[in-house]
Amino acid sequence: MPIETHARRTILVVEDDSALFEAIRLHFDRSGWTCVWFDHAPTNMGVIRTLGADAGLIDVNLPAGNGIDLIQQMRAGGIHMPVVVMTGYIGAAERARASGIDNMQVLMKPFDLRSLQEKLSQAMQVAA
Repeated sequence: MPIETHARRTILVVEDDSALFEAIRLHFDRSGWTCVWFDHAPTNMGVIRTLGADAGLIDVNLPAGNGIDLIQQMRAGGIHMPVVVMTGYIGAAERARASGIDNMQVLMKPFDLRSLQEKLSQAMQVAA
């Protein structure tokens, strides 16, 4: 499912693997997106709010934090962008915590970029 390319959009990417981020950035740049990268979970929701991202790609296991916690903080702070959670493993406890989060899709690692793009499209359709 192609992502619209008529207007440049912004994706918040929270991923500690710089090589994966670069692959994501290159892929989405071709589709007219701008990727803003954090290699850790931002603690200041004002930074995320100011960014005004249209969507988020967030890793669950981060060096100093957890992507599910970050998304819950974003929602509590009024930031409701569609999100794709990227993870190599999501345990029962995290899955239960994530089950109540709106506008979120889960994508298991490893994945190909086409699957990521499809999950993002699904998350954005649900949010519309």
